[in-house]
Amino acid sequence: MKWYILSLFILNCACSQDTDIDGAGIVKGRAQDRGGAPLADVTILVDNSIFFNSHLSTKTDAQGRYTLTVPTGSWYAFAQLHKTYHGRQYKLYLHPDNPTGFGGEGGERNFTWQLTGEKTEPLSGYYGGLVSIDNFPGVYLESEEIEFRFMPQGKLIDGSSGEELTRKALDGHQIQDIPIGRYTLTAYYGAERLKLRRWNSDDAFQETLTFDFEPQIAGQCDNCFMLEYNQ
Repeated sequence: MKWYILSLFILNCACSQDTDIDGAGIVKGRAQDRGGAPLADVTILVDNSIFFNSHLSTKTDAQGRYTLTVPTGSWYAFAQLHKTYHGRQYKLYLHPDNPTGFGGEGGERNFTWQLTGEKTEPLSGYYGGLVSIDNFPGVYLESEEIEFRFMPQGKLIDGSSGEELTRKALDGHQIQDIPIGRYTLTAYYGAERLKLRRWNSDDAFQETLTFDFEPQIAGQCDNCFMLEYNQ
C-alpha cells in the first residue's frame, strides 16, 4: 500500500527539469517558429499514457530549449504556446518532430509552431482555426456550395503576412484549418452575395464581416468562429 501511494505521488507531481529521481531518464528538445527562431516560455507537458491527469511540466528557456526528468512509465510529450493576439489569449499546440511515445529512458522531442496542418496522434484536429457555418431560420441553401473568401486584416497570429483564402464548407457545416488571424469575410452562393453575422446574435446582417477567432466557446469549440448566413 505504501509503495502504491508513493507511485501515485511521483506520477502526479509537476516536476521541474532539476528533479532527481533514481533511474529516471531525460527528455529534452527545442521549440521554434517556422523560421527556426527559438520560442521561449513554451509549456512542455509530458503526459502519462496510462494514468489520467498524471503529467510532468516545464517551460522552454530563452533559447527555446528544455530538459525534463521522467521516471519509469509510458509518456507522450506536448508543447503549448500561450499567445495574446488582438486582446485574446490563445493556447496553441506546437507540432512535434517525433510524435511517438517513450519510456523512462527519455528521448528528444522538438516542436515547431505551425499555423495549419493536421495534429498528430494522440491529439486530433488541426493547428488552424475552425469556422462553423449555420443558416438563418427559413433560409435553406446548399451550404456546401457557398464560397467563403477570407481577407486577412494585418499580420497573422505569428506575425507573418497572410493571404486571401477561398474555402467551402465541404460538409456544409465547417471550414477547418484557417491560419489564426483577423479576417474580413464575404460569401457567395453562385452570383448571389450573402449576408453574414455572428451565430446566435442580434447583430445586423452585413455583406462583409470582420472577425477574430475565439480562443474558446464554452461547450462548442476552441480557436473557432461561428457564423450564420442570410440572403
